[in-house]
Amino acid sequence: MSTLPSAAMDRRETGLWTMILAVGAALVAASVLAVGYATSWGGTFNPTQSAAALPVASTAVDHVNLTIVVGPKGPAYVPADFTVPAHATVVVSVMNFDGSTPLTGVLASHAQVSGTVGGTITVRPLNPADPNALAGAARTVRAVSPQLVSHTFTVPALGLNVPMLGQSVTTFTIHTGKAGQYPWQCFDPCGTGQGGWSGPMAETGFMRGTLTVAA
Repeated sequence: MSTLPSAAMDRRETGLWTMILAVGAALVAASVLAVGYATSWGGTFNPTQSAAALPVASTAVDHVNLTIVVGPKGPAYVPADFTVPAHATVVVSVMNFDGSTPLTGVLASHAQVSGTVGGTITVRPLNPADPNALAGAARTVRAVSPQLVSHTFTVPALGLNVPMLGQSVTTFTIHTGKAGQYPWQCFDPCGTGQGGWSGPMAETGFMRGTLTVAA
């Protein structure tokens, strides 16, 4: 039986130990990288973490109900001041008991919807004598006839404009942004005085108010 010289034996043992140490170092490095990646270099390592366990954005939808009533001092949005959350999806429904005041001249542009989700609104007829009854089919539109407009809900700072048909229920959806206070007003001159811009058109709490977006 032949034997290797002692020098060759030493070289083989040294090579084996070098390979063992290299493999061990690689395993340690891989473990450190895995933990660091999973914790984003500062979190808590959770080996069972998965996409299903991660937080997801809220899908909640807020609802706001407004009513346009007609009183001794003229028409008014109730409530005129209201609050919605920031960075949220909000569905607004407006029940309008008032009749039409046609938009004329340059104001006819306010018969076009803007600033809503999809650039549309949904409108259905309202029977003032029986507001909970179905008075007709709903339809989704991007604009209405200026001759049929009763009021508008317009927030210039947000680029939002929604025309309201006379005696109707109008529903629209908006995505709110950062917190702030945003004045709104009606751009259909339904008041008194010269051109219909006085009375309820000029008074806060009637055809103007404040939309507050709260953080």
